[in-house]
Amino acid sequence: MIRTCFLALCALGIAAGLNAPTQAQQSGSDELTKVTFLTNYTFHGRHSPYFVGLEKGFYRDAGFDIEIQPATGSGFVVSAIEGRQADYGMADAGTVVQSIAKGASAKAFFVFMDVTTSGLASREPYPTPESLEGATIAASLTDSARVIVPIIFRQHDLDPESVSWEAADPGVYFSLLLSGQVDLFTASLDGDFPALMKVASGQDQEVHFSSFADWGYNVFGYFLVTHADRISERPDEVKAFAEATARAVLYAIENPEETAEIMVKHNPTLDRETSLTQWTQSIVAINTDYVEEHGYGVATEDRVASTIDLVKEALEVDADIPPQAVFEQGMVSGTD
Repeated sequence: MIRTCFLALCALGIAAGLNAPTQAQQSGSDELTKVTFLTNYTFHGRHSPYFVGLEKGFYRDAGFDIEIQPATGSGFVVSAIEGRQADYGMADAGTVVQSIAKGASAKAFFVFMDVTTSGLASREPYPTPESLEGATIAASLTDSARVIVPIIFRQHDLDPESVSWEAADPGVYFSLLLSGQVDLFTASLDGDFPALMKVASGQDQEVHFSSFADWGYNVFGYFLVTHADRISERPDEVKAFAEATARAVLYAIENPEETAEIMVKHNPTLDRETSLTQWTQSIVAINTDYVEEHGYGVATEDRVASTIDLVKEALEVDADIPPQAVFEQGMVSGTD
């Protein structure tokens, strides 16, 4: 069910903002601003709203001729923005913070996904960090879960050494779990887990997901990013892009079945039911209590600061990073 915040957001400003004329429209020109947008990875359900915005003309209404392209990770997106090879993109908060700490000129201006979709998949429920004690978790040697789980354990006064780690390639996670060789593996709610559910159901097994966000790892999920210069030089354009995306996300949440059909129409190699399941899971990380309180797309300064602190600890970033260096406020109507 859609949280009331999304409806209130439209009533208070998003919808009105989207009806405002863009710079091109104000000048009397019918020309659209051609932009390239990068998703963080190969297309799947998480990226559905962008194609909804394209299909329904929300980006065109806001003055954009958008080309949506896949990328090979958030780091690639930030690098492409930095090198002016793309105009806009989505990237996970950790990568954005880490990149800015290293001097990147990309900057976030909109929260696409409020919380991380990262967590742990298992055959038995693990409702609390305490329930993980004594468990064996499969994760590659470079997987961020190896850092995030100890942070969560320290937050709950638990011993990180009480968890055993099984080094493994992601390609064998499913078989390790379903054969009982490990208790859990690192997974994403809207990526790995829907696929796992499908495989497990074929073996008459039930699987569960434990979210790092539910355990206190309070970092933002995915930001929309662009070059810092674009924000300072074309603030109206950036704001229009943010609001068009908000409009697309709202529509996608209200119409998940149609959203899956749109996604497959633009990407025929994708499976409709898988895309629908992925998008439905993505909604969980978008439509949160924080969003209900503050509005969609919004990042308060204290939450950005908290995200920076946790990311710095998780990724061992040694730099002083003020919140305003990471996130540009005021790109959503009704916010400062």
